[in-house]
Amino acid sequence: MLHICSILFFIYNFSHLLVRSFEKNTNKIINIIDTNLIDNKLDIYYERRIKSNKRMFSKLQKIKIPYDIYGLRVIYNDNADYYNTKSAYTIKNIIEENFNTLDFISDDYIEKPKANNYQSLHLYVVTPLLIEIQIRNSNMHNIAINGSASHYY
Repeated sequence: MLHICSILFFIYNFSHLLVRSFEKNTNKIINIIDTNLIDNKLDIYYERRIKSNKRMFSKLQKIKIPYDIYGLRVIYNDNADYYNTKSAYTIKNIIEENFNTLDFISDDYIEKPKANNYQSLHLYVVTPLLIEIQIRNSNMHNIAINGSASHYY
């Protein structure tokens, strides 16, 4: 019984440390984006997410490596141009200039959208955790969450 309690204690504290590391590193990414875009006319929203065990298991069943366990969505709204895609690449460049990224697993679904109209840039930032960053405008986000690219469509 003591061994089980020790294992559970370790798992709880380790996962707690991972979450704290995730929050610390995403805060750093957010601060750098905000600092570099201070004069920009974009409204930027951020969503952090940790992939659920169910979704990770589903990915593993498809024999895919879940690189995207920890994620940060950067959703911007350009009031002057609702369909603005150029700002996604500006944000991508800011991230690549300030962090180590894994280009070989990055995806550009803006230039080449998925068949279901999903659009977003996917970058992977190397911190003590691998963090997937999705960059999209509010129109792309609406399609991903509520439209043809959503899991509920």
